[in-house]
Amino acid sequence: MDICLKCGAEPPLISQICHKCVRETVVISRLPDVLRMIDCKSCYSLKIPGTWLEFDDLESAVSHFFESSIIWKEDLSQQKTTQTLEQLDPAKFRVKAKTNANYGGLSLESNLEGVVEIKYQVCQTCSRHAGGYYEAILQIRTKQKSVLDAAVEKVFKDIDSSPSEFFSTENGPAKGGFDFQLSSTERARSLARELMIQFGGHVNETNTLVGRKDGRDLLRHTFGVRLPSFLVGDYLLIQEKVYKVTRLDRRKAKLRLMEAPYTKKMVEIDTLRTPNILEKPVEVQIISSRNDQFLLLDPYTHQTVEAVSPSNWEGETIQALRFGNETFFLWN
Repeated sequence: MDICLKCGAEPPLISQICHKCVRETVVISRLPDVLRMIDCKSCYSLKIPGTWLEFDDLESAVSHFFESSIIWKEDLSQQKTTQTLEQLDPAKFRVKAKTNANYGGLSLESNLEGVVEIKYQVCQTCSRHAGGYYEAILQIRTKQKSVLDAAVEKVFKDIDSSPSEFFSTENGPAKGGFDFQLSSTERARSLARELMIQFGGHVNETNTLVGRKDGRDLLRHTFGVRLPSFLVGDYLLIQEKVYKVTRLDRRKAKLRLMEAPYTKKMVEIDTLRTPNILEKPVEVQIISSRNDQFLLLDPYTHQTVEAVSPSNWEGETIQALRFGNETFFLWN
C-alpha cells in the first residue's frame, strides 16, 4: 500500500504526499523580491514589455501589476486572487492578497503581501498629445449642414471608442466643412473610407513631405472626403417630381419616385450637386373620401385640396412636403 513519504499516512495522496502534508508544505504562490512598476501619471497607463496598457485609474493599474507579478506553482488550476490596496504615498501601495488554486483536486490557499513602488513616466500617447503630434488630416466637405453634423458625430464617436493612441490633436470648423488632425494615418484612411461608404461621395488622398527620419521620408497625409448634400431618407425634388433617397453607395444614390409608378433608379451623386432638398414630411388630415376622390387639408396653407389617390391605393396615411409655393402629397 502506498503511504505518505513525509508522515507515513495512508491515502488519499497527491504526488505520494497526504493532504495534510500537502497543506503544510506546498506553497501555491509567491512574489518577486522587488515590486516596481512604471506608470503614466497623465492617463494611468501601465508600461509592459513592448507597449503601454490602459487603465481608468491608478488603483486598477497597481492591481493588475500586482496580480501579473504573482509567481504560481506549476500544475495548478482554477487560480483566483482577491486583493486589498492601501496607498502609502503617491508612489507606493501596500497590497494584501489571498490566492486560491486547485492542486491535484485539493483546494489550497496562500496569503501574500507586498509593497508596489511606482515610477512615473509620460507614455508615448500622452507625449504625442501634449506635443501636438498628428500624422494625417481628415477634411470633411459638404454643402448640407445635416450631412456635415452626422459625419462629424461619427468621427467623434470613433475617436472616443478607440484606444488612447488614436486621438485628434486639433479639430474644428473649416471653410465648407470640418477638419480633424489625427494621430494615425491608417485610422484616418479607414475613417475616410467608412464615411464614403455610409454617406456616399468620394475621397481624395494627398501627402506632404514633413521631414526625414532614419533615412526615410516622413509624409503627412490629407484625406479630403467630399460628401453629397443629402442623407438616406431625404426627399429630393427633381424635375418637378419627388424622390426619396433609399440608399447611398459611394458615388451613386438609389432614388424611389414617390408617385405612380413608384419606379427606382440609380444616379451618379455628382449629377445631384445642388438638389432641391425638401423638409421632413408632415401628416395630412383627410377631410372626406369617396372611392379614389379625397378632400385633404393642406398642412401648410390650411386650405382644403381635392386629390385623387393612386390606382388601387390601400394605404392609411397621407403625408405632405412643401417646396416654394407648391405642396406635394405622399400616399403611404
